[in-house]
Amino acid sequence: MNLLNKLDRYIIDKEYKIIIKKNSINIINFKEIKDFSSTKIVIKNEDNNTIVTGENLVVSKMQDNEILITGKIESIKL
Repeated sequence: MNLLNKLDRYIIDKEYKIIIKKNSINIINFKEIKDFSSTKIVIKNEDNNTIVTGENLVVSKMQDNEILITGKIESIKL
């Protein structure tokens, strides 16, 4: 792998990531939101769906490929 490919992979990170924090979950590089309610949010990535369930779920931040979900998160299923 040459230097430009390494630099491109470092700058443009395309890996699907889930970052879990207290009362929030940050999902990076998702494809689409399949289902959305205050108790369940389904996020699609390349291979499968991520299902977040809980109470008072709210999308606090949303960009092109990043979403921050806050609320009382009870489970995350891949």
